[in-house]
Amino acid sequence: MFNVLRLTIHCAGLLPLLWLGYILNYGDISLIFGADPIKELIHFFGLTALYLFTALFSLRIINRLYGNGRLLTLHKPLGLWGLFWLTLHILSYLALELAFDYRLFLNEIIKRPYLIVGVLAFVFFLLPATSSIPMLRRKLAKNWFILHQLSNPAIVLAIIHYYWSTKGIALQPLIFLVFAIMVLAWKFFSNQIIAYKNKTRRF
Repeated sequence: MFNVLRLTIHCAGLLPLLWLGYILNYGDISLIFGADPIKELIHFFGLTALYLFTALFSLRIINRLYGNGRLLTLHKPLGLWGLFWLTLHILSYLALELAFDYRLFLNEIIKRPYLIVGVLAFVFFLLPATSSIPMLRRKLAKNWFILHQLSNPAIVLAIIHYYWSTKGIALQPLIFLVFAIMVLAWKFFSNQIIAYKNKTRRF
């Protein structure tokens, strides 16, 4: 069962890349990504990362609620694929939108608050991922868990970045925003929720 779930996660991370490669080589990109394909391509990378990170946090909540520690084995592939797509999101913005003009990149970040939020989200996702390297994890010792908690504000910041970048009210950004509120609520009230769940189970 868990091997099937792990394979599903890898397929979810890889198939959009294979589909994109096919579209770029054999399809009409304007039919898929509209009149501004570069902008939509950048959004595609970021949105795919957001889907994967949303699945990761949903998995965390399910694991805590039902106490199935084996689900945590699926945590790492989800996180790494999410970080992969998030890196593509940033690199595509830097390459396709700014032509690797690093000075302009920094100026854009300073001028646009939603980009500051997005960069912070990337850093907060990256640090826990690098801390999972065995050598660094041993050096961090107990601080490893503290560093891993950065992923909680990271998903909230990533969703705020996405909502802010849409520059309008649409259903999908609002759904992600509701999910961000759920993540924050779970972070602060998870113990009470689990205690209530266990209490109601006894009756």
